[in-house]
Amino acid sequence: MDPNSAATGSTALIFDLDGTLTDSKPGIVGCLRQVIDERGLDFPGPLDHFIGPPVEEWVRYLLPEGSEKDHEALARDYRSCYDREGWLNNSVYSGVREMLVQLRAAGSALYVCTSKHEHFAIRILEMFELAPYFAGIYGDRIEYVSHAKADLLARILSERAIKPGNAWMIGDRRFDIEAAHANDVRCIAAGWGYGSAEEWEAANADAIALTPEDVAGIVMEDRAIRLGSR
Repeated sequence: MDPNSAATGSTALIFDLDGTLTDSKPGIVGCLRQVIDERGLDFPGPLDHFIGPPVEEWVRYLLPEGSEKDHEALARDYRSCYDREGWLNNSVYSGVREMLVQLRAAGSALYVCTSKHEHFAIRILEMFELAPYFAGIYGDRIEYVSHAKADLLARILSERAIKPGNAWMIGDRRFDIEAAHANDVRCIAAGWGYGSAEEWEAANADAIALTPEDVAGIVMEDRAIRLGSR
């Protein structure tokens, strides 16, 4: 049994990466703009709403009339840029490291669930020396049949023997909230990321943490209520 597993009854906290642990917007948007310009695509608007969903989803939005090969080529060009330079244009949000230390010290098992390719996620977390805080880092993989975040979260719950009632998902976009609720997991909206109050409300976030420090308070209060009801 994994010593960090939540199967023993401790709370499992499953974090999104982009917009939750790290501010990866400069690298993502920079590579998006680069491939859009190189291909002469007509998309002058802001690119922020492409931060969060899987690449396989937004390439279809940018190339609605494109073939599967066109979509694959666009995704490949973007990932090549991200592999070369985009992933380095990143930073850890203020308070995140302290939050992880506090949550681990309180006995929570921590995981990452991101639509970013898994090897990128591991590389970024290792660069910032955050990887050791996590019992498992899960990201998308080319070989997966489904690239939906809900299915990736389901994989984590199954492989780590986590009961949905013992878990929280923490993420900044509706994709995180929707993935959590699809698996009967509660979700804390990360108010310091790329989402908005309107987005979190529409997706029915179970709680909102305006800062990383607030996450521990929400988790601890919930734990106290649950223990008191036994």
